[in-house]
Amino acid sequence: MNKLLLHILISFILALLLVHPVEAQQRKASMAQKKKEQVERNYKKAYAKARKRTIKHRREIQTEATKKRMDEADKRAEVYNKQNDPTFFERYFKRKKPGRR
Repeated sequence: MNKLLLHILISFILALLLVHPVEAQQRKASMAQKKKEQVERNYKKAYAKARKRTIKHRREIQTEATKKRMDEADKRAEVYNKQNDPTFFERYFKRKKPGRR
């Protein structure tokens, strides 16, 4: 009986020692994933900022007549793109799709 208890105790301690490195590896993997996602977010943010600056600069270098034509073209594009969009009430009261179970 005593040998059996000692054998079970040693097996239990060894199992605990084996589980700890696995948890540490999972933690490191999740930390690496978070770091990767943060780098991606920062990259996208920097890209959007640079693109915005570029668009602003392209507009600034134009003449007044060209700026006016650009504004008119933007308005026409906005009207054209919004013509098939659902109204606020249609979006708000639209039936929701059932979620996955």
